[in-house]
Amino acid sequence: MWVCALATALAICAIGTAASAATPKPEATPKVAEIVRRLQARYDSTKDFTADFTQTVEAATLGQPLESTGKVYFKRPGRMRWEFATPEKQTIVADGQTLWVHQPEHRQVLKAPFRAAFQSATPVSFLFGVGELASDFDASLLPSDKPGVVRLKLVPKQEREIGVLVLDVSPQTYDILGAEVTDPLGNVTRLRFRDMKRDVGLDDAKFTFRAPPGTDVVQSPGNP
Repeated sequence: MWVCALATALAICAIGTAASAATPKPEATPKVAEIVRRLQARYDSTKDFTADFTQTVEAATLGQPLESTGKVYFKRPGRMRWEFATPEKQTIVADGQTLWVHQPEHRQVLKAPFRAAFQSATPVSFLFGVGELASDFDASLLPSDKPGVVRLKLVPKQEREIGVLVLDVSPQTYDILGAEVTDPLGNVTRLRFRDMKRDVGLDDAKFTFRAPPGTDVVQSPGNP
């Protein structure tokens, strides 16, 4: 389960700034540079959000897709909290300095430096205010089988082995309607959200983590 938790934290943690799933009206597809500019502006203006989520991970090592559900909280800059409810409880918290992955069933916590995890080349780093789409990623458009939805492919200009992000974007609002991350091994992580609420004024305390008594803290290499 460590692998799945870290895949979530390192690849798709911030995609939750997606919008509601209302179907937009079809219109001419803007040029990729304009889509990138407006998408960046949309998420630069998002202060925080909360939502229920369903995550599906498809990996050869899992044998079959693994589906997880829970609730996510996000606040700029660099703060998030994922509370997994099923298939087993775990919590992922980032306070802008440190990333924590807590699995209460195993009484263990993984502690890692936030910046090491969310460098500018990470596929969703721009949502944390760490990266910039235009300067850090090569963007291109993919065919879309959904009317009124633009599919935007983002590949890091450097460190391409990190992964590729594909976003389904509304050309009206520049909200993210869907997200998919594929890592170099071919593992695919997909997210969908419901009951999304933006700019609700989340308290910073929501992103503070303290290991419960009796919990082993495992520090990643390079962690102080």
